[in-house]
Amino acid sequence: MEMFIRLVFLAILITSLCACEKEGHDSVTDEDMAKAMERLSFVCTHEADHLPAISEDAQVLYRYALFLESKKGAKDYQQIGRYYRLAYAAGNYKAATNLHNLISQGAVDSGNRSKEAIDIVEHLIAQGVPGGFYDMGHYLETGYGVKRDIPDSRAYLRKAADLGNPDAQYYIAELLNKVPNAAETMQSMYKCAMEQGHSMAGRRFASYASVTNAYQDALVGYQLSTKGGDNTSARLLARGFEGPEPSDEFYYLALDKDEERVARYDKISDFLVHHEHLGPKVPDIDQIVPLPPAKLPAWDATFEWLKKRESTPPAEKPSEEMIRTLSQEKGLDPETGLPLPK
Repeated sequence: MEMFIRLVFLAILITSLCACEKEGHDSVTDEDMAKAMERLSFVCTHEADHLPAISEDAQVLYRYALFLESKKGAKDYQQIGRYYRLAYAAGNYKAATNLHNLISQGAVDSGNRSKEAIDIVEHLIAQGVPGGFYDMGHYLETGYGVKRDIPDSRAYLRKAADLGNPDAQYYIAELLNKVPNAAETMQSMYKCAMEQGHSMAGRRFASYASVTNAYQDALVGYQLSTKGGDNTSARLLARGFEGPEPSDEFYYLALDKDEERVARYDKISDFLVHHEHLGPKVPDIDQIVPLPPAKLPAWDATFEWLKKRESTPPAEKPSEEMIRTLSQEKGLDPETGLPLPK
């Protein structure tokens, strides 16, 4: 029982929203235990419900920065940083996240890297952006720009998970994997994250479902993981549709042999591996290879993600007039996106 109590309080440290000090584990009361189990509970919410609207100008600036960052060849990170800073100033939280990551990595110049990065994250938190809590959790974990504090780090990460951030939900679920009697919460977090496109959460959800003989859940998890771009899940589905024996626990999914589904999942896996450097996804997977009992439709062996990528024109370069207007309004240097000296 004592070991269980210790593990439950480990769960509190990694999942609660506040850090609580104890004299020792021997003084744990029934009320403490009840609170511990309550804090392990999780109600799924999606991040999109907690995100602020983004203006068109902010999107134009962000898309151009993203275009500069993702195009082939040498990259001018100071220009990338300029456009991300301007987009952030215009209210684009996605630009803010990319910006502080590049600053903390040393790619984008800054007069005070750690201060600028933490200031951006604190601004996101003040706006209630779930990703801001997630980012602060990791900065607290590493001690970058703030004093290293693991309990506070876990608290921010749990807060981010409760606000719907899929990366935080996956992270906390991974920690709960080591905590007894936390499987229900772990699976709830994996499921919530996978519903938002987190491919690794989908694979983890499916893997646990498979070993607990919840094969239908496993199928759904691997399908959503493949949709999110996980080639391993596609390969596992291909092997599952080969109809292995129950003794083959790694691949068995209680499926009848289906050679056409095997072929399609193998093609999907090959596609994802080939384009891995581009972050591919399979949004049309249910039109390519729906799960049984749906019948397979005709398929021309093409992928919607690739067709859209090849037909999308380069991002529009923001006008200098827009940049001047924004810079004057926000008190920024239009050449760098940094605040002007006061």
